[in-house]
Parts: sequence; structure tokens; C-alpha cells
Amino acid sequence: MPPQPKRPSAGRGKGRIAAVPPGGDSAFRETLSSRLGKDIKPPTRKRPVQQMDVSVRYTYRAPHDMYGRSGYSVVSNDFLADVLAVLIAQHGMSPIQSAVLLWCIGRQREGWLRTTHKKIADKLGVERSNVTRAIGRLEHWHMIQRVDNGLIFVNPMLGFEGNGDVQREILDGLRDRETGKLPEDVFPALNAPPPPRSVQLELGSEDGDDGVVDEEGQAC
Repeated sequence: MPPQPKRPSAGRGKGRIAAVPPGGDSAFRETLSSRLGKDIKPPTRKRPVQQMDVSVRYTYRAPHDMYGRSGYSVVSNDFLADVLAVLIAQHGMSPIQSAVLLWCIGRQREGWLRTTHKKIADKLGVERSNVTRAIGRLEHWHMIQRVDNGLIFVNPMLGFEGNGDVQREILDGLRDRETGKLPEDVFPALNAPPPPRSVQLELGSEDGDDGVVDEEGQAC
């Protein structure tokens, strides 16, 4: 049985890493000074260091200014440009399928989201049965995975809300211990749908079929 992604533990969220320990800048400077003082060897008479002054300068990055209260997720540029955009444009992925996928990516936290088919349908304004079929196809393409009733896991190689350490931790738990690869029936190798026939012919993947005519009587 292939490994399953680990479910999120209670209380796991943002803010686990503190840049400055409790006590503020002065405590940080004092700790740093004492450590450096113990390691420095005086050049003469082997007298201990009496005093050391440390200047600390922090570099802050401006936070992302994104729409809504949920922040943002990191999404694969190659997936957006080379897979999703092409599938939508060429009708390899239906509007319902693409909408469900985007909604799941936007609502996942560290890959996970708890929801129901009805809730997704209500949010998107579509029939519940359409959402159920769309989720089935997205699972077949290894873009999402239903782990339990009301619990969905989004492929962390496609979109992920969380830092890179957490993402690697999740991927490492899914990898085969011997080969180091992700099993296809868990997460990809992306099992994306094949391109439509017109694209296959354009790319020359089927030699000798240039004369094929589509249902409307026009050459593909």
C-alpha cells in the first residue's frame, strides 16, 4: 500500500520560527556577546575578554500585499503555463474541473483542506454532481487526493501554502525509501490528460493522420 500524506497535527500553523528570542534585541545581543567572548583567544598574556560590543542590524522584507485575508499559496509556474493554461485553452480540462482545482489550491493549508462536495458546489454556483465528477478526474490526474470523507490533499508539487521546509517534510514522507521517487498513485510524475487530437497532430505525434477531418468537416 502506497504511503499516505500525514494529516495535519493540532495547533500546527504559522509563526513557529522566531527571529529574535523572548527578551528582545538586548537579550539577543547579550547572548551573542557572551558566546563570542568565550570563543575568542586574546593575542597576549591570555587574559580573558572583559567586554565586547555587538551591533545587530535586521533586514526586513515587505510583506506580500495579496487579495483577501488568506494570504497566498506558492504555485508552480510550469504547471500554470505548460499544463493548466494549455488544458483550459484546448478543452482538455473542463471549466468545472479547472474551477474546482483552483478553489482547492486557494483554500488548502500546507496541502490540506476540509470541505465537502456540496460546499464547493455552493461556492462555485454549480451542481454537486458536477463537482463530484470533477474531483474524480482531478484525482485520476494526480492533482488532488481524497484521503477521507471531507478531507482533501492538494498535490504539493503544484500548489502549496506554507514554507519550503514543511513542503519537503511532506514530500519526504511520500517518497519511496529505496528509489527516493514519488509513487504515481500518490503524487506525480504528473499524470495530466493527453492533449486534444488537434494539438497532437500539430506536434506531429501521429504521423500520417494529417488528413483527418473533425466532426464539423474541417481539417484538424
